[in-house]
Amino acid sequence: MDAPHIHKWLKPLSALYGAGVRLRNYLFDKNVLKSVSYPLPIVCVGNITVGGTGKTPHVEYLIRLLHTHYRLAVVSRGYKRKTKGMIIASADSSAQEIGDEPCQIKQKFPFLTVVVDADRRRAIAYLCDLPSEQRPQLILLDDGYQHRRVRADFSIVLTDYNRILSKDCLMPAGRLREPIRALHRADTVILTKCPSNLAPIELRAAERDLALYPHQKLFFSQLCYQSELTPLFPDQPLHPTASSTLVIAGIANSEPFFHEIRSRFPIVTERIYPDHHEFTEKDIRILIKEWSDLDRKENTIIVCTEKDAMRLLLWRSSFPEKMLSRLFFLPVEAKLMFEQECGFVNKLLGAIQNKLPS
Repeated sequence: MDAPHIHKWLKPLSALYGAGVRLRNYLFDKNVLKSVSYPLPIVCVGNITVGGTGKTPHVEYLIRLLHTHYRLAVVSRGYKRKTKGMIIASADSSAQEIGDEPCQIKQKFPFLTVVVDADRRRAIAYLCDLPSEQRPQLILLDDGYQHRRVRADFSIVLTDYNRILSKDCLMPAGRLREPIRALHRADTVILTKCPSNLAPIELRAAERDLALYPHQKLFFSQLCYQSELTPLFPDQPLHPTASSTLVIAGIANSEPFFHEIRSRFPIVTERIYPDHHEFTEKDIRILIKEWSDLDRKENTIIVCTEKDAMRLLLWRSSFPEKMLSRLFFLPVEAKLMFEQECGFVNKLLGAIQNKLPS
């Protein structure tokens, strides 16, 4: 676990931001600002830091866990989308229309109802008003922990193993959206991105750092990359075996992804973009030139993250034909460690059982 970098000169601004956050939470706690409950059970997945906790893989984990038993829907704000208002995602929805993360979820689970709206209450009300044969039996609220206008029946907070919360501070000096004590609103906390060889002493250190209440449960998860790359354009012919890889990542913490690619390929060229980076025409021209230069020396493929894949799909017509068969992404899944899944499911269903259909 690493101590986070703090921009000390920004701490006065963090103090002002913190005052606003504490006032807002106080008003919700005292019921001056209202939280609304709904007849459908709502499970919220969020964090108290800015990005990088593996939220989308954990939402997908819940979908895989629950979709065979319940009709699910996902509600998301659709971060950095180019549209406004409420949108019901379809198979043809792009990252520009609904955001890269909802687009990724809809692509992987096409049977799922995915609703994108900055006004989460409006989106949930829409789902509640659907005819009974279409109405979801369980709603997953993506990145909704700070959206206190909706009262979730079960709240899951994710925190990155590699960033010690107790040594972090509020934005903009640090990466905390809320003070660490905001964890106490959660029903469950998952320490994400844990190494596979996590030692018992490190487990105890994490428990001390988070200082959860007795009724809260701490779980540990890791990100597991799939063994095979997935072609970005599967209708293209298979690529020749590659000895060189151009790796691109526009996610909050790209090092684990790059580390995985380095373990698979002998020659790796890395390019880092900001989280949720919107590729421009200039970016694509540079990417094409860099790939062409590398490919002349060694047979080269391009590998990106799943989120980047959703944004690169928009540029298909700009890529040379040969390049289309060289574009891949590496899927990743979240998995609970130490045989904790049964305990997690029991806690989740126990909290929302009264609202779930029999």
